[in-house]
Amino acid sequence: MKLDHECVRSILLTIEEKHQYGKVLRLEEILQSDRLSEFNEDEIKYVLIKLADAEYIEGTPQYGSNELIYFDCNGLTWSGHQFLDTIRDPEVWKKTKRIASKLTSVSITMLSSIGSQVLTKLLGI
Repeated sequence: MKLDHECVRSILLTIEEKHQYGKVLRLEEILQSDRLSEFNEDEIKYVLIKLADAEYIEGTPQYGSNELIYFDCNGLTWSGHQFLDTIRDPEVWKKTKRIASKLTSVSITMLSSIGSQVLTKLLGI
């Protein structure tokens, strides 16, 4: 399954918005977000697992019959906040995606790097 970068950004924004310190954000709450309506449930689950693997979010997946049935999220990690802060602005994200689209494959680390360069240029630094 391909990692959808738009879904990655949308999930990070959703978790940041919905998560409350000291509480667990459940899979059902994430899936119900209007921001994620353009993605199917399998895409969202896949991205959640990958974001937890990459340590962008703190999450505990639970499987049943070889399928993700629960995902308890404890919020964004420092790296997750760093990445989201880089690509949060819609204009930065739009330009980052445009630059990245010139290649057949771009990692999240590369997206962050491109986003940082776009942001720096927009700020005139």
